[in-house]
Amino acid sequence: MIRAFNKHYRKAIDLIEDSTTSEKLELAEKVMEWFKEIPEEYLISLALFFNEVIDDLGDDSLEKINLKTKSKRKHEEEEEEEADEYEEDEEDEEDDEDEDEDQEDY
Repeated sequence: MIRAFNKHYRKAIDLIEDSTTSEKLELAEKVMEWFKEIPEEYLISLALFFNEVIDDLGDDSLEKINLKTKSKRKHEEEEEEEADEYEEDEEDEEDDEDEDEDQEDY
């Protein structure tokens, strides 16, 4: 089973590496939609399977999926932090674009 997983994993990585940025974004959107359609039980089983594969591969660079439950309050705080980080990244990108435009004027 792990050999089959590795085979498909390698094909997926090759496909992603050979695609353009817009194709990668499109693929990511499809995957996200697919995850939203899967019942929770299947997602949990899939996460457990990935964790087992990571164990069997013995690759320390791979991060396991954390299946511990969080309190609703902690979950909301993390979402707020992620939103704040996203906004900061957006502002940084805008600042970088402004600097690039200023440099082009010279």
